[in-house]
Amino acid sequence: MSNRVSESEQIVMEVLWQESPLSSQDVVERLKAQDWNEKTVKTFLNRMVKKGVVTYQTQGRRYLYSPAIKRKDFIQQESNGFLNKLFNGDMKELLATFVNNKQLSRQELDYLRNLLEQENKKDK
Repeated sequence: MSNRVSESEQIVMEVLWQESPLSSQDVVERLKAQDWNEKTVKTFLNRMVKKGVVTYQTQGRRYLYSPAIKRKDFIQQESNGFLNKLFNGDMKELLATFVNNKQLSRQELDYLRNLLEQENKKDK
């Protein structure tokens, strides 16, 4: 991915990950709550094509858009960017910040504990 995806572009990506290929009008329909017009959506789609995160195919006079990257891969890239930008890649510091600031619920802490236990079992 050559450029970062903006928050607005990510909203469009979520639509395309749910169903694709879609025309710009189809995307507009699915984003009614955003109250974006078709011109706005087309601008986002064109930017995203230039960034390489969306592809298109023509069907007559219509362009049908699809994600060029999987949601899982996108989340991985964004997570790494977040970790590197705010915590210099230090996962311990990230987790310590969330734990020390009480930003994790008991349920979330239990989930992380179970996840770590599962990983430890794999390593043995």
